[in-house]
Amino acid sequence: MKLRTTFATVLAAAAGVMGMAAAPAMAAAPATTHSAVVKKTPTLSTAFSATTLGYGQTLHGTVHLGPTATNRTVTVYAKNWGNGATYVAATGKVNSAGNFTFAYWESQTRTWWASFGGDAADNAVTTAGVAVHVNSSASASLAGYYKTTTWHGQALRTFHKNANIYINGQVLPDNGTAQIDIQYYYNGQWTDGGRSSVKLAAGGRLAVNTGTDTSVGDVFRVIVINPGTVANGTGYSNWLYLSSTN
Repeated sequence: MKLRTTFATVLAAAAGVMGMAAAPAMAAAPATTHSAVVKKTPTLSTAFSATTLGYGQTLHGTVHLGPTATNRTVTVYAKNWGNGATYVAATGKVNSAGNFTFAYWESQTRTWWASFGGDAADNAVTTAGVAVHVNSSASASLAGYYKTTTWHGQALRTFHKNANIYINGQVLPDNGTAQIDIQYYYNGQWTDGGRSSVKLAAGGRLAVNTGTDTSVGDVFRVIVINPGTVANGTGYSNWLYLSSTN
């Protein structure tokens, strides 16, 4: 009986120990991680038909955009050199080759650039600015002559010595005035004969009566100049050659 009691006590004690044993540890939940979206920067470039143009000529431009996820739209900006204004000159989607082309009638010097706004997988990007210089224009012609001959490869307008010599022309943009330079041929070279400033009529037109030329046989040449500004470079007409006879 004592043995059984001892065994029962030991068994009960063992059972108590077993009942109080710690519960098995639970496995820790894995840490939650968020991987950041790494955007790429697409290629974006511009190309222009010229970097110097005359007033009224057309600038042709191409914007090229490399592969992107979803957005295929580009925007072209221009900044006037005259008043500093910046504006959107063109916008649109590139074609299957990644190109967007545009044309712009030029009236003054501008800085041009393009931008891409980005999308979920691509960074926004902007190109460097490119200056396209625009020179002013000037044209001129003579009136009142009675014949045309050739002198040293140039068309020479011949006037009677008592006839008025008219210089007609147009300069654009119209800045209010133009200049007329006169040179005369003496001892085998051109010599300065003076410069005159003339007021322009509407539309940048000029019509000047220079009077008569009494120096029979001498050869002169004249040129109309449109002085440059911040917005436009100086413009020159062709030289016009003239002489007088009795």
